[in-house]
Amino acid sequence: MLARGRWGVWTLRSHLSALLLTSMLLTLVLAGGAVLAYRIPGLERESQQSLLHEVQELGARMELLLGTRQDRLELLAALLQGPAAAHADRVLDEGVDDGAMLSAVFRVSPQGRVTAVGLPESLRARRGDLLGSDLSGSSLLRALGPGPGVVWSGRYLSVLTGRLTAGLAYRSPAGETLLAEVPIGTLLDTMDTAAGASPSSVWVVDPDGEIIADTVGGRDAGKVNIRNWPLMQAVREGSDGSRIFPFPAGAFRVATAHSPALGWYFIGHAPVGLANADVSNLVLGVGVAFFASLGIGLLMAPFWAGYLARPLQTIVARATQTMRGASPAGPDRPAGPDCRVAEYDRLSRHLAAMAVALRERELTFLAIFNAAPVPMAVTDADHGMRLLDANEAWCQALQHRREDVIGRTGVELGLFTAAESAELVARLQDDGLVGEGRLRRANGETMLCQIYGRRASVGGERWLIWASIDIGPMRRMQQQLRGLNRQLEASVQQRTEALGRSNAELSQTAARLRAAQRELVRAEKMAALGKLVAGVAHELHTPLGNGVMAVSAMGDATRSFQAAAQEGLRRRDLVQLVESLGQGVAIAGRNLRRAAELVHSFKQVAVDQTSAQRRSFELSEVVHEMVVSLKPSFASQPWRIEVDVPASGLRMDSYPGALGQALGHLIENAVVHGFEGRTRGTVRITAGREDRPGGDGRIWLHVVDDGRGIAAGQLDRLFEPFVTTRTGHGGGGLGLHIASNAVTKLLGGTLTVDSVMGQGACFAMRLPVVAPDAPKDSGWLLP
Repeated sequence: MLARGRWGVWTLRSHLSALLLTSMLLTLVLAGGAVLAYRIPGLERESQQSLLHEVQELGARMELLLGTRQDRLELLAALLQGPAAAHADRVLDEGVDDGAMLSAVFRVSPQGRVTAVGLPESLRARRGDLLGSDLSGSSLLRALGPGPGVVWSGRYLSVLTGRLTAGLAYRSPAGETLLAEVPIGTLLDTMDTAAGASPSSVWVVDPDGEIIADTVGGRDAGKVNIRNWPLMQAVREGSDGSRIFPFPAGAFRVATAHSPALGWYFIGHAPVGLANADVSNLVLGVGVAFFASLGIGLLMAPFWAGYLARPLQTIVARATQTMRGASPAGPDRPAGPDCRVAEYDRLSRHLAAMAVALRERELTFLAIFNAAPVPMAVTDADHGMRLLDANEAWCQALQHRREDVIGRTGVELGLFTAAESAELVARLQDDGLVGEGRLRRANGETMLCQIYGRRASVGGERWLIWASIDIGPMRRMQQQLRGLNRQLEASVQQRTEALGRSNAELSQTAARLRAAQRELVRAEKMAALGKLVAGVAHELHTPLGNGVMAVSAMGDATRSFQAAAQEGLRRRDLVQLVESLGQGVAIAGRNLRRAAELVHSFKQVAVDQTSAQRRSFELSEVVHEMVVSLKPSFASQPWRIEVDVPASGLRMDSYPGALGQALGHLIENAVVHGFEGRTRGTVRITAGREDRPGGDGRIWLHVVDDGRGIAAGQLDRLFEPFVTTRTGHGGGGLGLHIASNAVTKLLGGTLTVDSVMGQGACFAMRLPVVAPDAPKDSGWLLP
C-alpha cells in the first residue's frame, strides 16, 4: 500500500498544477523582490534629495521674504536720521502701513524708552499708552548688544498683545534703534505657500529649539520644543545632508538648512518605508502584478497539467491489467499512448517487457516455494478455505500428495474437524495468526504444530498462507527441562536458606562493628578533648607560676619593710616598698588576666563541644577561641597558625561546638599529616561571605596548609571512616570523618578538599547563616 502523507495521495495532475504554480509564484516573488530591492533604495534617495532641495529652497525664500522686512526697518532708521525725525510717529506709521509686513515698530532710546511708535490705523489709538514704555528688559535689545547690528527672534513677547510672535531689532551705525514685530500669520502663510503640495513637513526652529512656524498650518508652532532631541543636537553640531531620526509618530528622514542672517534652522522631515507614498505605491503595484499573475496561473495550470497527465493515466490502466494477469501488449509489440513525451513512450515499452519478466519471476517463486523446508500451504479465504497450493515439505509432513489436496478443504482431507477449522480462522487477528494446533496426518497420527497464518490479497482475491512446524519433539524436550528446573529450584531453596543464616550472622557482625565504630568515634573525641585539657594546663602553668613568683616577691618586700620599720623608717625604704609592690601587682595582674582568658576560652570551647548548644555568635569569636585552645599543643613545635577572619559581619545562628570540633580536626590533620617530616609549616584560616550573583549569602571558611598535600587517589575517600595514611603510627582515620559529619549533618553545609602533592591542601566549608534544626539524635557531638 502507498504510504499516505499528511495531505493524502495526490494525482499527477495535482502535482503538476502545484509544481507550475509554485514555480510561477517563486519566479514572481524573486522578480518582485528584486524590483523592490532595487527600486525602494532609489526612491529613498530621490526622496532624500527632494527633501533636502525643498528645505534649502524654503530657507532661501524665507530669508528673502523676511529680508524685505529687515530692509524696510533699515530704511525707516535711515529716514529718522534726516528731517523726518521730527515726525517720527508718522514715518513709522507709513512704514507699518496696514500691518501686513510689520505689525508694529518702536523707536527706542539708548536707555530703553519708547520715543516713537508706528502702528496700523486700527491700533493707533493705543499710541499714547505705548510711548515712554520701558523696553530695556526686552530679550531682543539684550541680544542686540551695544553696537550696530540686526537680531531676529521667533519667541518675542509682543508689546501689543502679550503673545509670542516674531521680533526684529535693528541698530544703525548712527545709533538709531528700532524694534519691530512681524505678524506670525504672515510667516505661516509664507511657509504654506513655499511648501505647496509636498508630503513632507518643514519646521522653522530658533536656536533654543522652539518651533516658530511649520508647513502644516501651524500645528506645531509654539507647541513643540526640540531642544533636547537628538535631532536638534545633530543640527547644532553642523550635521548636514539627510539622516533618519525617531519622532513621536515614528521614524522620519530629516534634512536641515541654516539661515545665518536670521539665526534660524529649517528642518524638513518626511516619512520613510511604507509611510512614503512613492514606496507604498511601488509595493502596491508589485502586489497587484503578483496577484494578477497568480490568477492567470490558476486558470492555465490545470489545463496544461491535464494535457501532460492523460497519457500517463492510460499507461497506469495498462499496468493494472498486467498486474491482474492480462497482457494487452506483447514484448515484441510495444504499445503506448499517443503522446509526444518520449519518457512516456519508453515507460510503456518497459511495462510490456516487465510483464514477461513478472511471469518468469512467478515461476521462480513457485520453485522457491516448493523448495522451502518449512511446510507451507495456500488457501482461498473466499471459497471455504480450499487449498490452492502446498509445497513438498507440507506434503511430506502430512503424508499427502499435492495433486490429491488441491481444491479440497482441510476438513475434507481430515486434517482437523469443522469446529477446529472455525476456531482456527476466528483466531486470525490483524491479518495474522501465531498459535498452536493439532493436525492429523493421512495415517491418522496427530501432529502438534506451531501454526503461522497471514492474509494476502492477490488479484482481488483473499488468500491465507499457512506455515506449520512440528513442535512435538521440542515439547518433549521442554518437559524434560521442566523436571530439571524443579530439581534446580529445590537446590536453590536449600542454598537460599543457608545464605539467610549467613546473612543473619553478618548482620550481627555489622551491628557489633557499628557499635565499635561509635566507641572509636567517642574515644577519638575524648582524646581530642584530653589533648585540649593538657595543652591548656600547660599553658596555664606559665602565667600562674609568674603570678606566684610576683606574690612571693611582694611578700619578701613586705617583710624587709617590717624589719626596717623596727630599726626606724626612712623615705628610701618606703619608696622601695611601693616600687616592689607596684611591680609585683602589675606582673601578677597581667599573668592572672592571661590565665583568665585561657580559662574562658577553654570553658567556652568545652561547653560548646559537649552541649551541642545552638546560639548566635560571630564566626571570628569561635575561630579565635579554638585557636587559643589549640596553640598550647603546638607551643614547642615550629608550626604557625594564622587567622584572617573579619571581626564582625559574619554573624551566624548555628552550633559553635560542632564548628569548633570540625575546625580543630582540620587543623590537627594539617599538623599531623601535612607537616610530617617537615621543619616548618603554616596553617592559614580565612573566611568571608559569598557575593556572587544569584548566591544565597552563605559563609565560606577555608583551612589551608602548605604541607606535603594529599595524593589524588585518596581525595574521593578522604572523609570515609578509618581512612588514614598513618596506619600503625597512631592515626585512627576518624578525624576528618567527624569533621565531615559535623559540617553536613548539624551545620547544614558542605566540606570539600582540594590538594596537589607537594603544594599543600585546602579544606573549604560552605555554611548557611542560619543552620537547620538539629536532628533528634544529636548525641554524636558528645565525647
